[in-house]
Amino acid sequence: MTALNDHLIKLIKLHGPISISSYMTEAMTNPKFGYYINQNPFGTKGDFITAPEISQMFGELIGLWLADLWLKMDRPYKVHLIELGPGKGTLMADIIRVLDVLPEFRDALELHFVEASPKLSQLQKQAFKSFAGNKTWHQTVKSALSAAQTDDETTFIIANEFFDALPVRQFQKAELGWHERMVTVNSEDNGLITMLSPFPVQGEKLPESLKTAELHSVIEVSSMTDYITQQIAEHIKQFSGAALFIDYGYNEYRTGETLQAVENHKYVGIYDRPGFADLSAHVNFKKILDIATLNQLKTLGPVCQGNFLSDMGIAERVKILSKSALPDQRKNILTALNRLVSPEEMGTLFKVAAMISNHDIEVAGF
Repeated sequence: MTALNDHLIKLIKLHGPISISSYMTEAMTNPKFGYYINQNPFGTKGDFITAPEISQMFGELIGLWLADLWLKMDRPYKVHLIELGPGKGTLMADIIRVLDVLPEFRDALELHFVEASPKLSQLQKQAFKSFAGNKTWHQTVKSALSAAQTDDETTFIIANEFFDALPVRQFQKAELGWHERMVTVNSEDNGLITMLSPFPVQGEKLPESLKTAELHSVIEVSSMTDYITQQIAEHIKQFSGAALFIDYGYNEYRTGETLQAVENHKYVGIYDRPGFADLSAHVNFKKILDIATLNQLKTLGPVCQGNFLSDMGIAERVKILSKSALPDQRKNILTALNRLVSPEEMGTLFKVAAMISNHDIEVAGF
């Protein structure tokens, strides 16, 4: 049992079952017991390792992607670079370091970090103490976008493994229609279980293509992802710029549940230890890009992460790093390459997508 588990049991007994989305929100961001409030999830001592932690090459190639875009946009004199969910700051640090090759772009940057975790915010602030340019921390995407609302400037947004952590609602098809999956207290009164709302949903806009789904099918919907994507798309349309999204996900409206929990690099039950396990769900890239299209932006992808990194020149980067590396270092570089691009590792599962305000620019990596 965890303190958050006890808190949720009391909450449900008092107010009734809660949605899967509400459970995820409590488990991840409860101000007292939430996972991101109290845990440091990244790295070998955490619960998972993200691509920037695997190799510096990942962040360096993202930095070159941004630099290429900046040049093609005729070198805007100021760029608001916003990272959503920056972790320990590794990705942004690698981006800034590689931009030594283009100091004019690096000096044009104003950094914005969107971070809900106080612990991670402190790590990020320590990591960027020596960065000479302006840098600001925000608790919400809306706050960061508001700080970047300046004419004649542009905005670049990066989100690596950000959307997968946003809450999802789950709906299951029954005889009377789609019913929302809820969270309630188990029969022993000491844990949580999933139940189906007895009433079919009314007014919820579910994908038209799923109306003929089989009985008992499950779909996941992330209203928060849709809301944030709309905010980003509106901002880029009005102020110019681009956004790059990297996450595990799919590119179609489909059935199937993907919600999972990970603790100490192992899969666990989603209700086993709320507040101590990371919760995530696969990202619907189709919906993200549809929202961008509705806002008249140019969309790119999604492409597999392995293909994106290969097109960006990761093989050439491996050769350069390997030249001056010791045998053990060279082995680590090749191991990292395999993890990032191999179909058996992150290469196929992780996707890369982008949106950009200028339809005439040819964007690298896609």
